Amino acid sequence: MNKSTFLTTFFVVLSLTTYSQEPVFTGSYAVKEVVADLETEPVITNDDAADDICIYNNYQYPDNSLIIATDKKYGLVIYGLDGKIINHYPFGRVNNVDIINKYNINGESFPLVCGSNRTTNSIELYKLNTENNSLELILNKNNTSDLGDVYGITFYQNELDTYIFVSDKDSGKVEQWKLNQIENKLSIEKIRTLKFKTLIEGLVSDEYYNKLYIAEENKGLWQINADPNIPEERKMIFKVSKIFKKDFEGVALYKRNDGEGSIVLSVQGSNGYALIDRATLKLKSFVKIIDGAEIDGTSDTDGIEVSNLATSKYKKGILVVQDGFNDDGYQNFKIIDWNKISKQ
Repeated sequence: MNKSTFLTTFFVVLSLTTYSQEPVFTGSYAVKEVVADLETEPVITNDDAADDICIYNNYQYPDNSLIIATDKKYGLVIYGLDGKIINHYPFGRVNNVDIINKYNINGESFPLVCGSNRTTNSIELYKLNTENNSLELILNKNNTSDLGDVYGITFYQNELDTYIFVSDKDSGKVEQWKLNQIENKLSIEKIRTLKFKTLIEGLVSDEYYNKLYIAEENKGLWQINADPNIPEERKMIFKVSKIFKKDFEGVALYKRNDGEGSIVLSVQGSNGYALIDRATLKLKSFVKIIDGAEIDGTSDTDGIEVSNLATSKYKKGILVVQDGFNDDGYQNFKIIDWNKISKQ
């Protein structure tokens, strides 16, 4: 990766803690530097190819959980938690992905993955077969978006329905689609279109609070009501600034009980990750992933994802981030023990 000079003199104190796991408190939040625990094998194609990830949480056998990643020049790549590629699929220019761990249709329950496919400008749905860790494309008809170039994507579920939000690369628009089951067949229909001024990619829903978080790359992080049946109530919760520089990219949610946890945001222009309190919406810490003895750090991160599922190695779960400048050339993803991120 490119090791950039970090932000402003506001953060010069960090130069004293190059390999430290201990946070430095600057104002009301902590600034941390951590080293990745593991890196995945590179994606299939070269240059700017790796982008987004989602995580299948295997609650029965946590160590068999999966990372599903996009190679946006090729399709989808499935990794184990050891970083090794298990399967890969040339679905086309799938930019972003998300997953529902358990979706029920026609008496069958399975993990459901959605992807924004720029080759067909459509929303695609894939069934994850956990017996052989394979993906099957199950929706690729009547799913073309009215957006010019589909980009970011996320699921949202309330007590009654399942929805997909998808953003446009150029216009600042975000569409909300509803999943329907008609005669035991899956279909989607567009419900509404939200309009923002500039580019949006990062999206994540918080089903506990029924909120959607939208990263407008040049402006900041928005919170709105995800339920289409109530007023939007748009609110800016974290702005682009001289310290936290554009672009604001991937957004993820680390969930704890009773609505506690963190919203995690890739602050690409500052080569780090903002952790925002899920309940109070206040900045808790800013994390940089730096070079270690064997694994390089990260920079220019697009997609991120987190999991709170304890495994034999990661007792509090993991943070997975895309690395825009991997030392080996082909881009990959870094896995970080959440205990390092949350340590006070």
